[in-house]
Amino acid sequence: MLLFLIIFIFSFSSVSIAKEKINSQKKDKITIALINFQAVWGDKDINLKKMLNDIKEASSRGANLILFPEMSLTGYSMEQDKGLKRLDRMQVKLAEKYNGASAQAVAKLAKEKNVYVVYGYPEVIGNDPLNVYNSAIAVGPKGIIGSYQKIHPFGSEVIWCKTGRKPFIFSTPWGPIGISICYDTYNYPELGRYYAAKGCRVILNPTATSRSYFAASELVDGKPVNDGKPLNGNNAQWVNRFKSRVEAVVIQSDIFVASSNLIGAETSAAGKFMGKCFPGGSSVAGPLDDKKGTSSYIGYYGTNPALATDVGIIYSDLDLSKAKRKSFENYIKTDLQSKYLYDPTLYAEWYTDLANGKYTEN
Repeated sequence: MLLFLIIFIFSFSSVSIAKEKINSQKKDKITIALINFQAVWGDKDINLKKMLNDIKEASSRGANLILFPEMSLTGYSMEQDKGLKRLDRMQVKLAEKYNGASAQAVAKLAKEKNVYVVYGYPEVIGNDPLNVYNSAIAVGPKGIIGSYQKIHPFGSEVIWCKTGRKPFIFSTPWGPIGISICYDTYNYPELGRYYAAKGCRVILNPTATSRSYFAASELVDGKPVNDGKPLNGNNAQWVNRFKSRVEAVVIQSDIFVASSNLIGAETSAAGKFMGKCFPGGSSVAGPLDDKKGTSSYIGYYGTNPALATDVGIIYSDLDLSKAKRKSFENYIKTDLQSKYLYDPTLYAEWYTDLANGKYTEN
């Protein structure tokens, strides 16, 4: 356990990295398409068709990278039957291998349109049908790149999915990009700092976040008002919570965080409401220039989580040169410093202490 924890946090060998050669000269300008996606619960065919149409539209509008939400391929909600066997749960039954039929279809289109695509799905690894993870796959102009398994499943997700163990970085013409799914991003800064330390200037956050959004409790005849989409400012509490979480990552590491969220009520193809509503709010948060008169150090670059309240594609044009990752270097170097202020060796000592059993759960 001790060896694993140190390797997980600080060693290059622990991270899944796509072996795709790129030019040594990184590009700075990138257009990211963020998808407010309303999944049809439990229907991969319908969702995949919608995703392919979104890829076609976004690529025709000049997007370089297209980001879908967490579990967009199948829907996120879990059946409320506590006695249901894990093997019979929707996410497990519909899980695909990273190079499965859906990924092949997306990869074919990504090659044709010369774009990168990341989307969330339940992934089965190997031949054990229960070896299932909450994952995100990355594909690019050269085909399927690889997949990331969520390291920190949230709440009831642990009933159906296993816990991932490795960060995931893939190479692009804009430099390395990391994937961090939902709770990974909001509550575990270790992963975001790892990606930033590895040189990532943008982290992709496919998410299914709805905390502080209460549309699922506002029902008329058993169905959410406005199909579960934000109405009359009922997303305000969610926006406040969401912004504080992504902005913390931005300001700590001086990088961009691109988030795509599910939106609206999750309903099966037969019309059954599955108990979850999502507020959308797909957006990109990133650093602003630190100039005289600056009142905010974080911008949303053509996006606004409070206003992205319907199904659709939101485009964000970024200049990644603004992601200077300042906390990973010393502003002033003197003989009082033995090394960079960012010191993984020091942190390894702390985490060794925790890994040796001196961490106590409440």
